[in-house]
Amino acid sequence: MKENRQIQIAYVVSTLGRTGPTSQLLNLMARLDRAIFMPRIITLSEEPIDSRAEEFRKLHIPIYCLGISRLQSLLVGFSKLRKFLKENPVDIIQSQGVRSDLLNALLRHPRPRIATQRNDPFADYPMLYGRLIGYMMAHAHISILRQLPKVVTCSYSIEAAIRSHRVTCSTIQNGVDNTTVHAVSPSEKKEIRASLKLPTAGILFLWAAPFIARKNPLTLIKAFNSLQNHEKRHLCLLGDGPILEPATDLACQRPNISFKGNVDNVGEYMKAADCFVSTSLSEGLPNSVIEALSWGLPTILSDIPAHREIHKTDQRVGSLFPLNNLQVLIDLLTNFRHDNSIATISRALVLDHFNADTTAHQYQSLYQEVLTVF
Repeated sequence: MKENRQIQIAYVVSTLGRTGPTSQLLNLMARLDRAIFMPRIITLSEEPIDSRAEEFRKLHIPIYCLGISRLQSLLVGFSKLRKFLKENPVDIIQSQGVRSDLLNALLRHPRPRIATQRNDPFADYPMLYGRLIGYMMAHAHISILRQLPKVVTCSYSIEAAIRSHRVTCSTIQNGVDNTTVHAVSPSEKKEIRASLKLPTAGILFLWAAPFIARKNPLTLIKAFNSLQNHEKRHLCLLGDGPILEPATDLACQRPNISFKGNVDNVGEYMKAADCFVSTSLSEGLPNSVIEALSWGLPTILSDIPAHREIHKTDQRVGSLFPLNNLQVLIDLLTNFRHDNSIATISRALVLDHFNADTTAHQYQSLYQEVLTVF
């Protein structure tokens, strides 16, 4: 681009609901060099109750909604998006999510087009939509990605999975905002726990995710039910979803297991906790785990590719357990002990490897690159 003007980028997403991909997009928007880049967001559907649209507006980012349903995305989505882009020309189009990627692929727009891929469709969709429909959707999404000129994954593990299906891609790892993170003293931790109505004594394990099959909360609850001396170990679970009721039933109203639902102050729970646990069956590069590390928390993670990608950067920050071995998880929970040195190591790991500033810098370099090639 030879013109001395801002580079116009349109980000096409389904909605701005409170999800990991939305958090990553918000981190990127907050860090774009606005002297060079002018972002705008195009949402396909009306915003859900937990929308974060207002946070984007506070950054003075225009948001346009096409107002179409999932079915309408197939019928009229392409024409609506093409009409919008004709009336509002942009230099780069970037999409994330299967519906958005489909419209991006259909555009054949005479400008650079990018898709950010944040999951392995063959791992995630069958668990979310059922085996038959899920595999059909996974095949469809992979086919869509093959038609896009530039695909960027959020982790090297997702890159490997996508490449195995003959999709050419590269990686820009997820990063989190750690500018508000600070060390918490034992007395502060105790006060925070009291304010959150959590036990002020003992070891507190934290789990935070939607209550869906892929996040696998039932395994953690089963393990916790099997602990000895349970009065010294407590589990707090954050989130909501379709398997919340089975999870609460499995917990049998045990006094050392707390369900807090969806909360807006996850950081406070991170400060209150001693260890973060993720039992997921599949991940892209989980924000929650990286955020926990940024708060200085050690981790206990299921042994899946995304968790291994984080863990291998510094194995001192946590432990992995095999998904098919409940006893190993029980042993890790039982034998967990405080180690104050881990906090510094965990924060350094995030700063060096999973920093939102680094992620934004890499995306800005990518935008300059694709425009130069174009």
